[in-house]
Amino acid sequence: IKLGPTYVKLGQVLSSRQDLLPPPYIERLRTLQDSVPPFDDAIARRIVNDQLGPSNVEGLRISDSPLASASLGQVYKGELDGKQVAVKVQRPGALVAVSLDVCIIRAFGPTIYKI
Repeated sequence: IKLGPTYVKLGQVLSSRQDLLPPPYIERLRTLQDSVPPFDDAIARRIVNDQLGPSNVEGLRISDSPLASASLGQVYKGELDGKQVAVKVQRPGALVAVSLDVCIIRAFGPTIYKI
């Protein structure tokens, strides 16, 4: 998890590939499927307010804690205009981290492939 969302996603994909890795590795990587801790709820609320703006957040109610948390974000139960909605909040820094990881993979990928 400390390596960032790209590596969590890679681990999640590899955890489903029993043909590539030995069972102990698969078991450990499977923990990435449902064990990503949530980030702070106050930060999530600030992100929602910043992204939607005050006029759009006015009628939106969001649960106190997330329903689910993942490598790229988390989901809250919400209510808007009397309707239940899901509010997905991107993990802080996720876009920058994934973009940087993709650049690194593109830079070193061809070299590693040759090995």
